[in-house]
Amino acid sequence: MNIGDYYDQVFVPGNVAISAMRRAGIAIDLDRVSKTYKQWERKIEELESFVEGEAAKRGIALRYSEKHNVYYKTLGEFLFSSQGLDLEPTEWTEKTGNPSTSEGALKAYACLANPSKDDDPIVTAILKIRSLAGANAKYFTAFRRTVRADGCVHPTINWGKVRTARLSMENPPMHQIPEKSDAEVALGVKSCMIPRTKPCKRPEDWDPRKHGSCFRWDIAGAEAAIRVAMLTAKFCPQPDPVGYEYIREGKDIHGKTGSFLLDKPEGTFKKGDMERDVVGKQCNFLLLYGGGWRVLQDTVWDRARVWIDDEEAQRYREKFFELYPMLAYLYEFDKAFLGKYGYCEDGYGRRRFIEIPDSARYKGFRNGQAYWKCDDDDDWGKLNHAFKIAANTPTQSINANDTMWMLALLHAGEYVDLAVPPMWEKYGVEFPEATGWRLHEGLGPGGKPLKAWHCNTVHDSGWGDCAPGHLEPTAKVIWRRCRAIPFDWRLETDVPYRIDLKVGPDFGHMKDYNKVCGDFGMELLPEY
Repeated sequence: MNIGDYYDQVFVPGNVAISAMRRAGIAIDLDRVSKTYKQWERKIEELESFVEGEAAKRGIALRYSEKHNVYYKTLGEFLFSSQGLDLEPTEWTEKTGNPSTSEGALKAYACLANPSKDDDPIVTAILKIRSLAGANAKYFTAFRRTVRADGCVHPTINWGKVRTARLSMENPPMHQIPEKSDAEVALGVKSCMIPRTKPCKRPEDWDPRKHGSCFRWDIAGAEAAIRVAMLTAKFCPQPDPVGYEYIREGKDIHGKTGSFLLDKPEGTFKKGDMERDVVGKQCNFLLLYGGGWRVLQDTVWDRARVWIDDEEAQRYREKFFELYPMLAYLYEFDKAFLGKYGYCEDGYGRRRFIEIPDSARYKGFRNGQAYWKCDDDDDWGKLNHAFKIAANTPTQSINANDTMWMLALLHAGEYVDLAVPPMWEKYGVEFPEATGWRLHEGLGPGGKPLKAWHCNTVHDSGWGDCAPGHLEPTAKVIWRRCRAIPFDWRLETDVPYRIDLKVGPDFGHMKDYNKVCGDFGMELLPEY
């Protein structure tokens, strides 16, 4: 796609869709906000009493303030001194040089994201106080301050960024809900985000035929799909023999990677297994973009609290490129492209110029490798960082613009002809009855308004809600326009997008759409 078509077909219509999303806003149940806020305040007080009592037993006068803060030197003394818990510090602050008490620095002793039966209960309490107090201030106080007369918050949406076009939200910060760092907080916050029309008072009583529904669609494996598609779009000698077909066929590439790296039969690890979700997935995401084995070590520790020794981490990297040889070639191609032009470019024609150290010079591309030279040894680190930007940015940018185009098509209708990749031509563009339907109360079934609205988007997902009885047509139009996005680059590479759709009475209690259809006798979406 050239940049002019991008401006006309994606950028401008996307702006209109994002404006409609902000006008729609996110409906908030203020009763739930108040109830959960009070519950968490009581829990915080109990945890603070526990921590203060444990400190007092050791002769340390540790006190939390009314805002649930504690003096960092006293906390450090309690955690790390021989009089206190006598924990071994793992990190130090740059400014003071004191042992750090951050979440990352305490991960060896407790973690809310990946709890263990061996976690220190005092450290767990300290982290939980921070998490609950932070959520009360950041979300529940913000919700009560920013809800308008229509019962919705209307966050400021930052969009059209120079680098990747990804969106962000602030006031309140709806993109920062801690889904991975604290499941209890994430559930509590999202449960207060409800349908604007006839919300169900109790999640267990929800019926989409009688109550409003929340929905969330996600592009499944978007980054992996984009990256392997680049193997054909960037004139590599051939697609990756394993990665390309796995993505095209919708197979579990992360499970494949985890099994191969750990020398286990294919299919050993499923979604939810650490070996699949952390080892396999992080190897895919990190090594595709030039991450080294040390970064892999740190990431697996950060995500799963599992330490991989140096030899094992290096072995993972070598085996990864043994399994996916052309993905290594693609990273070298990105380095060569940067050397030739000084920028990277996505499939929509968006470019990002990247600063290269003064002493760095590109020497050419030979035998599948990009050769660079640096006269200053200190510049090698800066150059390697530039390589990672050159590899990562096009994927992030395509991902962001694909999502923006989907939002635009769902809001404005089919202002361009939809098309599916060749491998899906036998299915065609599904649900032709939805051709003229549009979200945000545009034309719907029977010529009546389709009462469904987008209210939020996070990376490669769209969040929304709809009125009772409008869930089925909403699902059909999402399915149709998110899977048949007419991006010429995507059609040429023949790597289709698969969409995961979840629905529920609020954003905290969601199930797979087809599971809900089975429960309530509604029409299923195709599965292939």
